[in-house]
Amino acid sequence: MRTLVAFYSLLLLSAHFHPLQMYETTSDIAETSYSVQPMHPHVDWLTLMTQLATLRDVEFIVTVTLGSLALLGNIVVLIVTAHYKSIGIAEVYMVGLAVCDLSIGVFSSWRAIADRVYTWSTGVFRFCALTYWPVVGLEVAASTTASLIAMALSIDRCLALKFPIKHSELCSVRKAKTLALASGLLSVIIGLNYPLRLSIQDGGITYLNVMPSKFTSLGEDPFFSKLCRYVEFFFRFAIPLSAMIVANTWTMAIIRISDQFRKGIDREARSAMKTPKCLTMTIGLVIIFIITQMPKAAFLFDQMIFYSEHRGTELFETFVIVGNLMTRFNSIVNIIVYLTLNKDFRRTLVKVLNACKTPDIEIFSHPTLSTTKGSENTGRHL
Repeated sequence: MRTLVAFYSLLLLSAHFHPLQMYETTSDIAETSYSVQPMHPHVDWLTLMTQLATLRDVEFIVTVTLGSLALLGNIVVLIVTAHYKSIGIAEVYMVGLAVCDLSIGVFSSWRAIADRVYTWSTGVFRFCALTYWPVVGLEVAASTTASLIAMALSIDRCLALKFPIKHSELCSVRKAKTLALASGLLSVIIGLNYPLRLSIQDGGITYLNVMPSKFTSLGEDPFFSKLCRYVEFFFRFAIPLSAMIVANTWTMAIIRISDQFRKGIDREARSAMKTPKCLTMTIGLVIIFIITQMPKAAFLFDQMIFYSEHRGTELFETFVIVGNLMTRFNSIVNIIVYLTLNKDFRRTLVKVLNACKTPDIEIFSHPTLSTTKGSENTGRHL
């Protein structure tokens, strides 16, 4: 434990004392969050890099903090969900989101740490170079999977509310698991474009403590790079966010009509009406997901249309950093929403915590063979 604390302390200190590297690079990597070659010749890059250095330090600290919280919070979600008496469709998607958010926390933290520690030694550099872009691809895959699962959850709850009988006939836990697994496999294929198109170069270090990258021979193909950006944008943002907005709006409209109808009936009929589980929680998750993903979606949309024309200004680079942090912040939101809006989750969590405390008490409270024999012998003597 002390070693872990010392390691994180050293990393946090490195955010302040690790010098900015100003080596020349051979190409601009538009897919990274920070350009390493000036786009506009009239921009004062030395001043811009100095201003962004402080913001980069803040981003590093926040990213590692959010990653640690995502790891802890989503492990709790997985443990609590495993103790549910029954697992429904909504719970399957909850587990899928927890796995994705946990992965995002781990992968984003490793990327931030690699950008800081790769200059420590040759061995560390080689390990970071070997894992850097594959980890970026896995982070993108986890984020894409989370978008697709959140879309599936939003549509499922909407259909369960609008068409309850057909939903119970057509939808099942098994189909939900299959859909979640298929989303993950598709997202991994999409994320593979990063290690295929980008690699770490031995000579040259970027301005902003980001590992020096270069395009591979496949990444230099403009058609393939453009295709990868379009595919990622549509499957990670355009399709899921559009579907979630429509399904969420439809769900809230149905709820409003249902509330007006309930006011006109008596209490007995009102109590007999059943609503789908996790409905309020789903709406909360979807709304927060849309808000936190919008800046990153705007950035990728800009990259699709204008490539890197807007890069190189302090305002735009700040917007990119804020968008990245909002995307990572979404990985810690789920447990907050569950604790706030899900009674079953709170009750199960309390039971799990109580179960962790009771074994020590039960050891002393249950009679043992020696104690029972001793009590019987004393009873005979009496």
